[in-house]
Amino acid sequence: MENTSQDIVVGYDGSPAADLALMWAARTASLANLPVTAVMVEDQYAAQGSAPGRELEPEQTAFVSDVLSETGAQGKLERRVGTVVPVLLEAARDASILVVGSHGRGSVAGALLGSVSQHVARHAACPVVVVRASADPAARRIVVGIDGSGGSAAALEFACRRAELTGEDVVAVHAWKTSSVIVDRQGQLPNVIGAMIEDAEILLSESVAGVRAKHPDVTLRQEGIPVAPGQALVDASATASLVVTGSHGRGAFAGMLLGSVSHDLLMRAHCPVVIVR
Repeated sequence: MENTSQDIVVGYDGSPAADLALMWAARTASLANLPVTAVMVEDQYAAQGSAPGRELEPEQTAFVSDVLSETGAQGKLERRVGTVVPVLLEAARDASILVVGSHGRGSVAGALLGSVSQHVARHAACPVVVVRASADPAARRIVVGIDGSGGSAAALEFACRRAELTGEDVVAVHAWKTSSVIVDRQGQLPNVIGAMIEDAEILLSESVAGVRAKHPDVTLRQEGIPVAPGQALVDASATASLVVTGSHGRGAFAGMLLGSVSHDLLMRAHCPVVIVR
């Protein structure tokens, strides 16, 4: 993450998921010395009368203030009127990152990803962080998906900048799907698998070379995994503090807003997910 004067914007609605998002954003803002703007969106029609939930505003304001105070971050809570997704996208137009919970107050119980999270991940101009509780709260590694595309290069850069703030390791993962493999009579894998592994190692080495030189203080490791990319990153997220990916990879169609790997992570990851453009 680059240290700029841009705010960290977080969508906040008082739900448990939004509380997690706010705490993640505030801790990050404190590390990066950036201000936080927590945006609470009030439905434009409800705002014309007596808005449901308005009586909770003092409690929500106090919670935001407490989180900022505890983390040492500077920030504010803004109430805006409109439709949630357009309002958040506009608020984050010049933001460094936009942070949202995995699902909000209106989500169906058990929903894996709310509609707001999905829409802002597809349309925001800045990196989007979708926060959920980590399966391993003690994890100290940031996993980033690598496929040789410009999106994965941006994801790796984001991961290394964050690691400079947090002191965590970065694990660059390149995964690929293989067809069914039949070993020979000696129990050896066919030569094609060896060639795939070699190609993966070359791609990884080329992808991290410049970044490694640019961020010499970051411990950067490489992993090549012969598993479908989405599944490989979902599995890796179980022991990660954060997983980072480009919005779409090398094989995506022109104009695609979100690739299959990014979508898999948003739906099934075991830690917060960052989608980078």
